[in-house]
Amino acid sequence: MRHPRPLLSLSLLIPALAACPGDPGDTDGGTTTETGTAADTDTDTTAPTTGEPSAPQFPTDRFFLRIDDTPPPPVVLEMDKAKALEIFGEVAAKDIKLIELDSGPLLDNVLATIQSSCGDKWNVYDDTVKNGDLPVDPQHDCNLTALGKLYDGDPLANDPTKWRTSPQFAMVRLLTMTPRNADVATTVMEDFQYLFSLYDNETVNGLTFSDVLAASLFCGGHELGSVQCTEKLKDSKLDKAHEGDLHTRPFIPVAVLRDALKVTLLASHPNIANSEGKLPVTLYDALMDMQPLSDKLGPVGDHPGLLVPDDADFTTYSDALTAEFKMIATAASNLRRVDGIDASEGAGEMFLSLDAAPLAFDFNDPVKVVIEGIAANPTVDMRMAIAELDTKVPSCVDGNATCAPNLPGSPLGDTYVWSQPEWSLERIIAQAAYDAFKDLDYPFYCFAPGLPCLAGASIGVVDPGWAEFDIQVPNLVSPAPQYLWEMLLDVAQDIIHDPAGNDAFNRDMNGKIVGGEQNTADNLEEGAARPVFALKGVPIGFTAEEMVAQIRPTLQSQAAKIADVILGNYWTSNGRLDFYYRRAADGGTPYLFFVGPEDKRPDAGDPTQLAAWDYAKPGFFADAELTDKLSSTAIDGVPDTEHEKYRLPVGESTLFIQDDAGDTYELRFTVPAGADPVEIVVRVRKL
Repeated sequence: MRHPRPLLSLSLLIPALAACPGDPGDTDGGTTTETGTAADTDTDTTAPTTGEPSAPQFPTDRFFLRIDDTPPPPVVLEMDKAKALEIFGEVAAKDIKLIELDSGPLLDNVLATIQSSCGDKWNVYDDTVKNGDLPVDPQHDCNLTALGKLYDGDPLANDPTKWRTSPQFAMVRLLTMTPRNADVATTVMEDFQYLFSLYDNETVNGLTFSDVLAASLFCGGHELGSVQCTEKLKDSKLDKAHEGDLHTRPFIPVAVLRDALKVTLLASHPNIANSEGKLPVTLYDALMDMQPLSDKLGPVGDHPGLLVPDDADFTTYSDALTAEFKMIATAASNLRRVDGIDASEGAGEMFLSLDAAPLAFDFNDPVKVVIEGIAANPTVDMRMAIAELDTKVPSCVDGNATCAPNLPGSPLGDTYVWSQPEWSLERIIAQAAYDAFKDLDYPFYCFAPGLPCLAGASIGVVDPGWAEFDIQVPNLVSPAPQYLWEMLLDVAQDIIHDPAGNDAFNRDMNGKIVGGEQNTADNLEEGAARPVFALKGVPIGFTAEEMVAQIRPTLQSQAAKIADVILGNYWTSNGRLDFYYRRAADGGTPYLFFVGPEDKRPDAGDPTQLAAWDYAKPGFFADAELTDKLSSTAIDGVPDTEHEKYRLPVGESTLFIQDDAGDTYELRFTVPAGADPVEIVVRVRKL
């Protein structure tokens, strides 16, 4: 019989999946040759003329079919980064998802790094500061950190005139703004702030403008109740611990902005496209130290991207997979080798897969899949950017009846913020403000008593989030009633474009604003506030153990795909058999199996393509006319229902088949006595 051909040449497969049996003796006393074809049935009896004994000649239409019950050994893959890329290839590695990284911890670290990039004194509470000295100076100094030194364009220059007017510092100023340090000059709250500046020590009824901001934003829903929470900010009832807490809270907390980024900037990116903030990291991304993310998470279509593509000045990088990275994966083989016959060629063999995938991985088993060499606390270098729109987004100020429907899920028209692209800075700020204050309920409180009240505010009384800041002082203008988040966005847009915070209005002797804004030469133009942060060594937020715990189920969900990448072409060296001999189940009775449509055989002209299954009359027949079929697809006790099957009787028997070329063949079988015939002989003759 023909020895099995080497079907698998991947050096990475440690065990041999095919064995090479020797030739057993013939059941009728003869000895067989190695291989032959069904068409070659003559024997050469001419003796040689050298005087040497002639070699014995044997019929070449006789073949042995054997069943090998030896269980296939497992396949063991041991890969470092280079070997993994070699085995999977770039295309497949890009298609295999390694981890869906929760961006939450990473965003927390990114935002905290940006927030503190110009110092950490912005939220310090000094109870010796007098009311007249509020708001306090946040004492920003971007020369204090490696990131902040980049804001002026020269990490060695430390030029405050440049970093104070940079888009990066504008974002820092916004992230570090608290009631205690907020200066809202030239915003919609200008006159409200100005009113308090007219009084001695800038205090009205024991309250400063910083108290007004703290109370209106943070006393609604406070455990003390809104009134008591506000009263304890008054000089006469001052609780310094209470004041310190409320005064130093950032308007937009990092945790809130993090979640807002997930559902806006990240969710709207075509290569992320989920609102949970899951970052799809492929095997290729990890093997290339995350550098491909700069393009994958960069500009795509209309989305400006959350990362800036790498260039000569910056390379995206992660130390997650160290130089010692190694994955050792042990997989059970689903392949079984069978002997069979290609009637037009002779004996051959092929591999069958017992499952859809040729290998069975269990990535959740730490013994079967060992993952080593992940950094204890992985970090990443990334250059993050946020783009703003070219024009300022207005608030809806046409009254509650008109503006009340203008919410994230029901945008009003195409002018206001909820109609703007989710990736825009304006939409991100509004989303964060909405998330922070959508449930705020602050009943009306009069901060400056008079007849009527000179200055008061309520939030959430008319509708959740609807804000009314009212001033009853001649020449001073109240902000129009509107949703609080739209008001905060309006303030934020002004602050972002005046990062130096030096814009001002002139007023006449009656306190009325006259003329336009002053000191605007150093302002950022609309559309120019696109902060870019070149972040280095930012913790991803997970330990090595936590990363592995996320990697395992992600890989397991793709186990079949991975197996197919590694061994999916096992069939390219299969014989183009017409039938084969195998057990119907492990340990079961041997049967003849006629090849079925699902059996993978290479095309004769192109072995990289599957051959078509072109059998007009599949099965085993009792007569040459193929009218009396002996085989069946359904046999009691046999789970397979796709193949024509036949159990050979002991002794001699003759069957007939038609191959995929339409030729008919006679098959003469010899089956030895015994309950488990694992070796049989077949003679093949074309009719």
